[in-house]
Amino acid sequence: MNKFIKTAKDLETTYEAKRAGFLEIALRKNKEALPYIDEAKALRARALGCKRPQQLLKDPLIRSPLAAAAGISTKASNFLEEKDTDGIVAEFISGYLEPAGGDFVEELVYRYLLSKGDALGGRMRNIVGAIAGEKLTRYIAAQLRNGKVSHSFRINGENSWREPSKVTQDEMISIKAIRWAISHTLSRELVYNIKVPVVGQRGNNIDVSIFRTQTTGISNSAGMKAFVTDPRNYLALGELKGGIDPAGADEHWKTANTALQRIRSSFADAGSAVETFFVGGAIESSMAEEIFKQYQEGDLGATANLTNENQLSELCSWIIRL
Repeated sequence: MNKFIKTAKDLETTYEAKRAGFLEIALRKNKEALPYIDEAKALRARALGCKRPQQLLKDPLIRSPLAAAAGISTKASNFLEEKDTDGIVAEFISGYLEPAGGDFVEELVYRYLLSKGDALGGRMRNIVGAIAGEKLTRYIAAQLRNGKVSHSFRINGENSWREPSKVTQDEMISIKAIRWAISHTLSRELVYNIKVPVVGQRGNNIDVSIFRTQTTGISNSAGMKAFVTDPRNYLALGELKGGIDPAGADEHWKTANTALQRIRSSFADAGSAVETFFVGGAIESSMAEEIFKQYQEGDLGATANLTNENQLSELCSWIIRL
């Protein structure tokens, strides 16, 4: 048992942790917004060279942001033919920019920023998850360093493994996998965000998967597919929910709990039981009771509040000792 979790109350996210979490996200959101603001400034400077809204159509450098301002997302643009995009933009100009008169450039910029707000929201949802993974990675790495355990990292998008000294702090958020050696004959590998075939091909990716052995020597996709398909290679799987907003906490837990139940039943049916664990940034009282009960009864092998450094350190120590 995690020595820092004696009651369900210990799992709840404190007000101080919520405040710190919201501040961190707000600061990061401002940073991520900078490219969109720069693009809007560049759009404004370019559009000021047009005397009438219709002239915007003749500038190829304005075409993409003009479509975005008209409400055409990047995803939608991949499915639309050029003539369809032009039709939407033409209606946008006649319906919104021309009525703005001499202020049509400001109207264009405002609507461009409004459309990019959606993109920023989606990006931030991904970043919040990535920050949670980064924090878990840093705490696992700290435990490995303290224990003088040999380990290495794989960056997302790379095939080779790096020694810890070759990974910068800025790259920690991009870590895809960690491997470590418990002894000369015993090793582990942790991988983030992969599909686990035994749970079901149509299911969502599992946030954290820990293998009984490393994938050393597997050099092709067929070999890796065979490895992840074999339920005997798995040691533990976990759900990691980094959001700090209490409003979405219960829904995140329900989603995670459903996934964890499916994992346990799928592996049990395959005759290869695994440990499961849950780490959450926003844990409210009602869900804390449920999580603690599962932890006490052994359904969850480990759990921790992501904002509680002691609990997270203890959970990472548990992961390494598995």
